[in-house]
Amino acid sequence: MKSISDVHRILLLMTCLLLQQSMYAEAKRDSASLHIVSSKQTAAVRSFTENGVKYAAIRDLAEMLKLDYFENRVLAKAELRLEKSTLKFSEGNSFVVQINPKTNRFRVFQLHQPTLIDQQLYFAPAREVVALLKTLDDSLLSIEEDKTLSTKTEIESTAVAVVQGFTIEEKKNGSLVRIRMTGKAHDAKSSLQIGDWLYVTLPAVHGDTVKLDTAFSRGIIRHIKPVQSETSLQLSLQIRGKIETSELVQDQQSNDMLLTLIPPAPEVKKEANADSIKRAQDLEKAKRQVVSDIQKQKKKWKLDVIVLDAGHGGHDPGAIGTIGTREKDVTLGVSLKLGALIEKEMPDVKVVYTRKTDRFIELYRRGQMANENEGKLFVSIHCNSVERKSPKATGFEIYLLRPGKTEDAIHVAEKENAVVKLEKDYEERYQDLNEENFIILTMAQSAYVKQSERFAELLEETMSAEMESQRQAVKQAGFYVLVGASMPNVLVETGYLSNPKEEKFLRSPAGQKKIAEAILNAIKGFKREYEQENN
Repeated sequence: MKSISDVHRILLLMTCLLLQQSMYAEAKRDSASLHIVSSKQTAAVRSFTENGVKYAAIRDLAEMLKLDYFENRVLAKAELRLEKSTLKFSEGNSFVVQINPKTNRFRVFQLHQPTLIDQQLYFAPAREVVALLKTLDDSLLSIEEDKTLSTKTEIESTAVAVVQGFTIEEKKNGSLVRIRMTGKAHDAKSSLQIGDWLYVTLPAVHGDTVKLDTAFSRGIIRHIKPVQSETSLQLSLQIRGKIETSELVQDQQSNDMLLTLIPPAPEVKKEANADSIKRAQDLEKAKRQVVSDIQKQKKKWKLDVIVLDAGHGGHDPGAIGTIGTREKDVTLGVSLKLGALIEKEMPDVKVVYTRKTDRFIELYRRGQMANENEGKLFVSIHCNSVERKSPKATGFEIYLLRPGKTEDAIHVAEKENAVVKLEKDYEERYQDLNEENFIILTMAQSAYVKQSERFAELLEETMSAEMESQRQAVKQAGFYVLVGASMPNVLVETGYLSNPKEEKFLRSPAGQKKIAEAILNAIKGFKREYEQENN
């Protein structure tokens, strides 16, 4: 019997630790009854107590208040849709994001305890989530832990601190930047100077990025550029000259944060000689190298190359519709229309096509082409189908590269992966792509997991909105075509050719353009977030 590899030992150890941790967590949880009261009705919701904190099932709250509810199991997120905004809860995260779907502006609230998953249900700290709902839509809610409903509890929601502005004081030995805030920031951090920039990160802090974007005509700071994310506010400070040291501390007399910036001490002039000239030349050469490295790094984090992969082609027609529509024709039509839209509306982005004509491209070559062209995002376009032509199977589906969890997802992947049998010497080329090795291969792409998940989430939102389709949770399966692409990547099944109504939509130029526009909007949003996070 062969010995277990180091990778398998690590995976086995991680599994045991997770099981042990899960058993320990379950042991601490004490289920109990919980009643929620509104102005219209009283309802019992599923709940449990952990470490003295009562948790309520978010799904049950949604049903009681007749609110739309949505879960994304792959991204571990739950959504409550109020009349004018959406609340997003993330497993293991104490931050709750409120998004206005019309303006796309958002606020961040911080609960004292994170969202948890128990028995396939999402739970949030009961008192705090009820208080948050009362604040946002004036629902008259209170929590009762007994059936007599004799005691009502009023709770204030915990909103994050807000940055109001900046004050800069020039001192003899440096500068003091006061970040004026409405509340205290915890675990705030500042980085060393990188090129002309220094970065300050304020977790669980919010700010008006338009108001806070400030330029200074003189002094050590040239510009302060704020970037808001779901969980923090980042301040990018453009510096005049060089900073030797910096320190970020909490002001003891107020909520403000104080940032001290100390420039290097003046150099003592020395008489030039051969050695000093040589050192100066070496220093200048090193500076040029640093600048060159920074420029390369900036280009690395710029979403400037998008790879569009039209599935199938040539002697591989893909799925065939009820009236003979070929998948390869639909995917090529969508890909070309999407590429034209990107080139028109995003002129700073280069579009790479794995194919622009009706020709056969091996699956492994598609990922190679993406890597050779230094792609930053890989989008593989396909159409779905079921064996029996039926109107019941409907809608788009979006997949991430991971071992499939459901029979439907595994079936879709097997159907798409079957294309390799049309390739020469496919058995030798793909012999290592079994279920066990897929786990290791997906671990190798861990650097792109979060970015792939975020693009998939944006794509699911834009396609639901543009195509008026029922929202589908992002899925996961082991697609060979995604394995080789070393970049954020997704595979989108644009619809079912086995559905007569959807087939007509998919084969029409208007339908293909609508799909392309939905994908374009997701790419725009992803590009904006991708570049903000890395600048």
